[in-house]
Amino acid sequence: MQEGNKILSNKFGYRKMATPSTLCCAVLLFLFPLQFMATTTPSCPGDCEPNDADDNDRIHFAQNLEFLEAEFFLYGALGKGLDAFEPEFAKGGPPPIGGRRANLDYLTRRIVEEFGYQEIGHNREIVRRTGGIPRPLIDISSESFAKLFDKAAGYNLDPPFDPYEDPIKYMLAVYAIPYVGLNGYVGTNPCLKKFASKQVNKNLILLKADIKDILIILVKS
Repeated sequence: MQEGNKILSNKFGYRKMATPSTLCCAVLLFLFPLQFMATTTPSCPGDCEPNDADDNDRIHFAQNLEFLEAEFFLYGALGKGLDAFEPEFAKGGPPPIGGRRANLDYLTRRIVEEFGYQEIGHNREIVRRTGGIPRPLIDISSESFAKLFDKAAGYNLDPPFDPYEDPIKYMLAVYAIPYVGLNGYVGTNPCLKKFASKQVNKNLILLKADIKDILIILVKS
């Protein structure tokens, strides 16, 4: 175990030894993907009440994550985002903040590029079936990731965590995103009422599971 810790520490290039628990905490922080979205607290009249979400509302909520995945994968592999391929999917929403091409080896870059194209397809299906929503303002900058990983480690990493710096760091940041999507879609499925909505959700579950399995194989290799 001690030797394994040394290997992890060397790969990440930090002065302090990276432990398995630290790395797990870093991944778990990405279970809060909405932290990447620059949002404001909406005002609410005194007489407002909760509304029951219909099938489209639930799928639209999931599209926020599809936007995050598409932008992070496309920028990481190609240095350009969704607007370079399907700008109408954003419906006038602002472009993401801080995305850039990652320093990846050839194999990793090609795999991440395919992930990006797949996410374009996910957004296309949601837009086709439900009309879609405007893209939120998403912060995928290295500074945003660094803050999250500092919280996970319990101290300020030196140098700061930068997912765009090398394949190991990029894949660590990538892994949790489809995992969140997979669990989110599985949890949403019992709440959907229409067969067409369940069909869309089922297809997205299968695709998210495929991405997760590919990432596991890639990291282990």
